[in-house]
Amino acid sequence: MRYSALVPLLLTSALVAAPSPAKRPKLVVVISVDQFSAELMQTYGPELTGGLARLRKEGVFFTEAYHDHGFTETGPGHSVLLSGRFPANTGIVENRWIDRAAGRLVYCVEDPSATALHAPGQASSSSVRFLGEALGDWLQAQVPGSRVFSVSGKDRAAILMAGRKPTAAFWFTGAPGFTSSTAYGARLPEWLVQYDQDLSARLATNSWLWVKDPTTPEGRTAQWTFNGTTVRNGALPRLIQGAGMPQDKGFETRFRRSPFLDTVTLEAAEALLEGERLGHGPSTDLLAISFSATDYIGHNYGNMGTEMRDQMHRLDRTLGRLLDRLHQQHPDAWVVLCADHGGIDAPEALADQGFPARRLAIEPFMSAFQADLRTTFKIDHDLLLNTPEPNDLYLDEAVVKAANLDRGEVIRQALAWLKARPEVADAFTAEELKATDPAATGSPRDTSLRVLLRRSFHPERSGDILVAVKPYVVIGTPPADYLSNHGTPNGYDRRVPLIFWGPWKGGERREPVRTVDLAPTLARELGLKPGPVDGKALDLGQRK
Repeated sequence: MRYSALVPLLLTSALVAAPSPAKRPKLVVVISVDQFSAELMQTYGPELTGGLARLRKEGVFFTEAYHDHGFTETGPGHSVLLSGRFPANTGIVENRWIDRAAGRLVYCVEDPSATALHAPGQASSSSVRFLGEALGDWLQAQVPGSRVFSVSGKDRAAILMAGRKPTAAFWFTGAPGFTSSTAYGARLPEWLVQYDQDLSARLATNSWLWVKDPTTPEGRTAQWTFNGTTVRNGALPRLIQGAGMPQDKGFETRFRRSPFLDTVTLEAAEALLEGERLGHGPSTDLLAISFSATDYIGHNYGNMGTEMRDQMHRLDRTLGRLLDRLHQQHPDAWVVLCADHGGIDAPEALADQGFPARRLAIEPFMSAFQADLRTTFKIDHDLLLNTPEPNDLYLDEAVVKAANLDRGEVIRQALAWLKARPEVADAFTAEELKATDPAATGSPRDTSLRVLLRRSFHPERSGDILVAVKPYVVIGTPPADYLSNHGTPNGYDRRVPLIFWGPWKGGERREPVRTVDLAPTLARELGLKPGPVDGKALDLGQRK
């Protein structure tokens, strides 16, 4: 059955496309900062003086922008930003889901037919699982000579912002540097090969020091112990790689959990700008950049300690360097800043401040769930397939059939157990979600859990039951899981900054908007006719 027959179109903005502008810019840069919540901007923004401060001051700054879907993860969030579609329509419902036909968990950008350009024969990634189109596809189809590139610390971020058929997409792969896959070309460009060679030497030694005063760490220090492992929040300086030491198997993990990942992503973007001569051709070029370090730092150290505060200052400098370059070399460039999702601090830190924060330990939760179902139906086998988190649950159809159970009764019992749990806000069956209208109406501040989960539901990829946890419930327990997490339908995971910096008069805008509005807004400003979208073109006000 065709996907279009299963999931209705939500909104179509083709009817409101604007005529071609008098002059398109030669370069549009769309930036996503992974896990950059609106709260981070509010908390640390007043301290900053660089690129983030400049974007806030000079851009059209929507302070109430929301991802208006349920499962706020990196894959779904990046699939939304430049497509203007909810995950229900991009098909990227989570970072991973169970492919029923293959009988296994799949990653949102894995592509068995693609191989890594830095390591021939190694499986790699592409947009093969992404449904529909994005801004880059509309631009290349309607403006001859336009090119679309993306670069990120994560493959899924670069790939899902680039759309179906970009000119190229590049992502960080550890010590070898940045790479791509055969889905985007036969070989790495010479400018990237040279950059990777130069990068390998500079990865040899790194110490993460407090950027404002390299001798004195600032901020609070907190420690929690999980299963004998102590996790620190506020423990700068950190050694990323010892001088003269060979890179061990933990180097890439340490590096990704530091601001240096954003530094090399910026450098790769600068090499791309120069190597491909972006913004110097006859048409408009699009560059999508996703900075990933904030996400890794938030996951591993929380978002209100010294590490995150320092990351915000370093990100501010990184974006300042990028804006300075664009101002000097591409004075007519447009820049858009957003994020794939938000996040919160560690629940232990939140509980210390009086929030009703708690952890949902995955293994005990699922063990109790499976045991209840086995007891209820008097069988010896688990009735649910194993999934990374208990928010998207799949029945084991083979066990249900072999035990001659009533499928509907199994789902009803499972739903009753979930709704009785103190961590669970609500849960919905696939059938309930199929019957739910996903149309974007009302304020995104107040979207119901049922509609949010509907927008994260694809009938061929999602589970049989989708679950929403209560506010301040963090899924997972270190050291096996992250110190802090995201992915919920709660406001702190959905609310992000949205800034348009270019020919428009700057100023704060406090009306609630959706991240699906970003793509149709840029399409209108560029004079493009978008494909089906779930958002609307925002009024950016007068031009300067």
